[in-house]
Amino acid sequence: MLHTILIKIKQKIINNVGCAAARWILHNCDDGLVIKRKAGAEQIIKVFSAQAYRNMIKPAIHKATEVIKVGDVVTDDGYHQKVVVTCIDYDTFRGYYLADGCVVSGLKLEDFKKIISHIDLKIENS
Repeated sequence: MLHTILIKIKQKIINNVGCAAARWILHNCDDGLVIKRKAGAEQIIKVFSAQAYRNMIKPAIHKATEVIKVGDVVTDDGYHQKVVVTCIDYDTFRGYYLADGCVVSGLKLEDFKKIISHIDLKIENS
């Protein structure tokens, strides 16, 4: 009984200290708190409000993880349906339709979204 009470008190102290540190960083550091690591690298700690995280940071992180790479299956939910990406040239890509294997090229990356992260490509030289 006493042990669980001490654990709850310890957790409350740690939470209060963390909240105080976050409040200090939010109010006193414009670009975040810069910390120098042992190897000399700089690390920035930035604390965001819950609303800013939900509306700006989380969507940006999600968008950054949505990068289309070779081997991904993408779709435009329209004419092309599911396409396996085999080559990316700047803002266009080549690939083949997942349904029938027909080759397609010159598709714009911005028109497609990733639906499967990576599949093994079976490309043969003919």
